[in-house]
Amino acid sequence: MRHRKELPARRPSLYFCTLVLMLISFLWILFVGGVRRNEMVVGIGVLFLSSLFLYLVWQSETLNLGLELRDVAQGWRVLWYVPSDIWVVIKVLVMDLFRVRRAGSFYRVSRFEASELEPRLVARRVLATFYTTLTPNSIIIGIDFHQNRMLFHQLQRSNISKMTRALGAEAGEKWS
Repeated sequence: MRHRKELPARRPSLYFCTLVLMLISFLWILFVGGVRRNEMVVGIGVLFLSSLFLYLVWQSETLNLGLELRDVAQGWRVLWYVPSDIWVVIKVLVMDLFRVRRAGSFYRVSRFEASELEPRLVARRVLATFYTTLTPNSIIIGIDFHQNRMLFHQLQRSNISKMTRALGAEAGEKWS
Protein backbone atom coordinates (compact mmCIF):
# COMPACT_ATOMS: atom_id res chain seq x y z
CA MET A 1 0.00 0.00 0.00
CA ARG A 2 1.43 3.39 -1.02
CA HIS A 3 1.24 6.34 1.30
CA ARG A 4 0.18 9.64 -0.13
CA LYS A 5 2.46 12.60 0.50
CA GLU A 6 1.10 15.07 3.04
CA LEU A 7 0.36 18.41 1.39
CA PRO A 8 0.72 21.70 3.26
CA ALA A 9 -2.48 23.40 4.36
CA ARG A 10 -3.81 25.93 1.84
CA ARG A 11 -4.92 29.39 2.77
CA PRO A 12 -8.12 30.98 1.46
CA SER A 13 -6.22 34.23 0.84
CA LEU A 14 -4.04 32.43 -1.70
CA TYR A 15 -7.09 31.23 -3.61
CA PHE A 16 -8.62 34.71 -3.45
CA CYS A 17 -5.44 36.26 -4.90
CA THR A 18 -5.48 33.70 -7.71
CA LEU A 19 -9.09 34.50 -8.54
CA VAL A 20 -8.28 38.22 -8.60
CA LEU A 21 -5.33 37.60 -10.94
CA MET A 22 -7.51 35.46 -13.20
CA LEU A 23 -10.16 38.21 -13.26
CA ILE A 24 -7.54 40.80 -14.16
CA SER A 25 -6.28 38.51 -16.95
CA PHE A 26 -9.80 38.08 -18.28
CA LEU A 27 -10.43 41.84 -18.18
CA TRP A 28 -7.14 42.47 -19.97
CA ILE A 29 -8.12 40.07 -22.72
CA LEU A 30 -11.55 41.63 -22.94
CA PHE A 31 -10.55 45.32 -22.98
CA VAL A 32 -7.05 45.38 -24.47
CA GLY A 33 -6.81 42.26 -26.59
CA GLY A 34 -10.03 42.84 -28.45
CA VAL A 35 -13.36 41.06 -28.60
CA ARG A 36 -12.91 39.14 -31.81
CA ARG A 37 -14.00 35.57 -31.50
CA ASN A 38 -10.66 33.95 -32.31
CA GLU A 39 -8.83 36.17 -29.77
CA MET A 40 -11.35 35.34 -27.06
CA VAL A 41 -11.07 31.58 -27.72
CA VAL A 42 -7.27 31.74 -27.51
CA GLY A 43 -7.47 33.97 -24.41
CA ILE A 44 -9.83 31.58 -22.61
CA GLY A 45 -7.58 28.66 -23.52
CA VAL A 46 -4.51 30.45 -22.19
CA LEU A 47 -6.39 31.38 -19.02
CA PHE A 48 -7.46 27.75 -18.52
CA LEU A 49 -3.94 26.39 -19.11
CA SER A 50 -2.43 29.02 -16.79
CA SER A 51 -4.92 28.10 -14.07
CA LEU A 52 -4.16 24.41 -14.49
CA PHE A 53 -0.43 25.09 -14.29
CA LEU A 54 -0.89 27.21 -11.15
CA TYR A 55 -2.96 24.45 -9.55
CA LEU A 56 -0.28 21.84 -10.29
CA VAL A 57 2.43 24.10 -8.86
CA TRP A 58 0.39 24.54 -5.66
CA GLN A 59 0.01 20.79 -5.34
CA SER A 60 3.77 20.23 -5.54
CA GLU A 61 4.85 23.36 -3.64
CA THR A 62 6.77 22.70 -0.44
CA LEU A 63 8.20 26.14 0.36
CA ASN A 64 6.63 27.55 3.48
CA LEU A 65 7.14 31.27 4.09
CA GLY A 66 6.53 32.72 7.52
CA LEU A 67 5.91 36.34 6.56
CA GLU A 68 5.55 38.71 9.47
CA LEU A 69 4.13 42.20 9.15
CA ARG A 70 7.22 43.67 10.85
CA ASP A 71 9.49 42.18 8.16
CA VAL A 72 7.25 43.15 5.24
CA ALA A 73 6.96 46.68 6.63
CA GLN A 74 10.72 47.17 6.24
CA GLY A 75 9.95 47.85 2.57
CA TRP A 76 8.90 51.43 3.37
CA ARG A 77 12.59 52.30 3.54
CA VAL A 78 12.95 51.53 -0.19
CA LEU A 79 11.09 54.81 -0.86
CA TRP A 80 14.15 56.65 0.46
CA TYR A 81 16.87 54.25 -0.68
CA VAL A 82 15.90 54.29 -4.37
CA PRO A 83 16.22 58.09 -4.93
CA SER A 84 19.35 58.36 -2.80
CA ASP A 85 20.96 55.42 -4.62
CA ILE A 86 20.01 56.90 -8.00
CA TRP A 87 21.95 60.00 -6.93
CA VAL A 88 24.91 57.79 -5.93
CA VAL A 89 24.87 56.04 -9.33
CA ILE A 90 24.70 59.39 -11.17
CA LYS A 91 27.66 60.66 -9.13
CA VAL A 92 29.66 57.52 -9.90
CA LEU A 93 28.79 57.83 -13.61
CA VAL A 94 29.78 61.49 -13.83
CA MET A 95 33.03 60.92 -11.93
CA ASP A 96 33.86 58.02 -14.26
CA LEU A 97 32.93 59.91 -17.44
CA PHE A 98 35.11 62.88 -16.54
CA ARG A 99 37.87 60.57 -15.34
CA VAL A 100 37.92 62.11 -11.87
CA ARG A 101 37.64 58.70 -10.28
CA ARG A 102 37.12 55.30 -11.83
CA ALA A 103 33.77 53.64 -11.08
CA GLY A 104 34.01 51.12 -8.30
CA SER A 105 32.94 47.54 -8.19
CA PHE A 106 32.77 46.18 -4.67
CA TYR A 107 31.86 42.61 -3.80
CA ARG A 108 31.01 42.36 -0.15
CA VAL A 109 30.28 39.57 2.28
CA SER A 110 28.17 40.01 5.37
CA ARG A 111 26.93 37.65 8.01
CA PHE A 112 23.22 36.98 7.46
CA GLU A 113 20.96 34.91 9.67
CA ALA A 114 19.43 32.37 7.29
CA SER A 115 17.88 28.93 7.24
CA GLU A 116 16.63 26.53 4.61
CA LEU A 117 13.79 25.14 6.69
CA GLU A 118 12.62 27.75 9.21
CA PRO A 119 9.72 29.62 7.50
CA ARG A 120 10.42 33.02 9.09
CA LEU A 121 14.11 33.02 8.11
CA VAL A 122 13.26 31.89 4.57
CA ALA A 123 10.78 34.78 4.27
CA ARG A 124 13.36 37.24 5.62
CA ARG A 125 15.90 35.98 3.08
CA VAL A 126 13.42 36.49 0.24
CA LEU A 127 12.45 39.98 1.47
CA ALA A 128 16.08 41.04 2.00
CA THR A 129 16.98 39.93 -1.53
CA PHE A 130 13.95 41.64 -3.06
CA TYR A 131 14.12 44.93 -1.14
CA THR A 132 17.90 45.39 -1.30
CA THR A 133 18.10 44.55 -5.00
CA LEU A 134 15.42 47.17 -5.76
CA THR A 135 17.94 49.87 -4.90
CA PRO A 136 20.31 50.81 -7.76
CA ASN A 137 23.56 50.73 -5.76
CA SER A 138 23.23 47.25 -4.24
CA ILE A 139 22.51 43.85 -5.74
CA ILE A 140 22.37 40.74 -3.61
CA ILE A 141 24.06 37.96 -5.51
CA GLY A 142 23.13 35.25 -3.09
CA ILE A 143 22.58 34.20 0.50
CA ASP A 144 24.27 31.02 1.67
CA PHE A 145 22.15 29.52 4.43
CA HIS A 146 24.78 26.86 5.19
CA GLN A 147 27.40 29.44 6.20
CA ASN A 148 24.99 32.27 7.11
CA ARG A 149 26.58 34.67 4.64
CA MET A 150 25.24 37.17 2.14
CA LEU A 151 27.21 38.16 -0.96
CA PHE A 152 26.31 41.44 -2.60
CA HIS A 153 27.72 43.97 -5.04
CA GLN A 154 27.86 47.77 -4.79
CA LEU A 155 29.03 50.47 -7.19
CA GLN A 156 29.99 52.75 -4.33
CA ARG A 157 30.99 51.30 -1.01
CA SER A 158 28.48 52.13 1.71
CA ASN A 159 27.15 50.68 4.94
CA ILE A 160 24.57 47.93 4.94
CA SER A 161 21.17 49.60 4.99
CA LYS A 162 19.02 49.61 8.13
CA MET A 163 16.39 47.73 6.16
CA THR A 164 18.74 44.87 5.29
CA ARG A 165 20.11 44.77 8.85
CA ALA A 166 16.55 44.58 10.21
CA LEU A 167 15.98 41.54 7.98
CA GLY A 168 19.02 39.66 9.28
CA ALA A 169 22.29 41.14 7.99
CA GLU A 170 24.99 42.17 10.44
CA ALA A 171 26.68 45.56 10.26
CA GLY A 172 30.18 44.17 10.87
CA GLU A 173 30.72 42.98 7.31
CA LYS A 174 33.91 41.93 5.61
CA TRP A 175 35.22 43.72 2.53
CA SER A 176 36.27 41.82 -0.54
